[in-house]
Amino acid sequence: MAQDPRVVALLQQGDEQESRMDSHAALSTFLAAETLEPNNAAILLRIAKEYSDLIAETKPPREAERMGEIALDYAKRALSLDPSSAKAHLCVAVCYGKLADFADNRTKIEYARVIKDEAVKSLSLDPTDDYAYHVLGRWNYSVANLNPFVKWLARISYGGLPDASNEEAEKYYKKAAEIAPWRIMHHNELARVYVALGKSDLARKEWQTVLDLPVASKEDEAAKQAAREALGREP
Repeated sequence: MAQDPRVVALLQQGDEQESRMDSHAALSTFLAAETLEPNNAAILLRIAKEYSDLIAETKPPREAERMGEIALDYAKRALSLDPSSAKAHLCVAVCYGKLADFADNRTKIEYARVIKDEAVKSLSLDPTDDYAYHVLGRWNYSVANLNPFVKWLARISYGGLPDASNEEAEKYYKKAAEIAPWRIMHHNELARVYVALGKSDLARKEWQTVLDLPVASKEDEAAKQAAREALGREP
């Protein structure tokens, strides 16, 4: 917890900017807070999130990857300061997940193990966090649907990956949506899993929920567009 009233004010300002989806402004504010309390894990986690959120809109890819590396560094620093923080473990998992998009197949396999381990630790510390269930849902979906070559490489080089399935992904996403039914991301990913499982009626129901919910994050509008396309709706 911040003690300096200047830091408290900066965190409030940054959180408001974050709620308006202004990642650049929020990042600047949180970095200012860091100069006052550089060993405050709550500040470092906020900075990690903003860098992570900026990956999608950063070009070229190498610069986007650099954003991911900075985010991971902040997440690891927060975790070292507060190893009992569920959010810190989850933030590390998310950052590795973002960096996996830029990694070669061998590195993706290494990251996959870390992502699951950190997400499981997060959930053990806070079983009420819908984001942790979401990350484990995404992990299961991603690993279950890896291309055969990557699965072969994992088996040859690492003795395989932990068991994963679309059924487990469904379970985790449903739990996430149960805890936070207002988050579009849970319903959007659950719809994708239902498609993979051949449950088209359930997928359509989740996409309709995506369209019915208000936008609350940068990713939500893209999810709505995907839902409209899946349902054959006009923009």
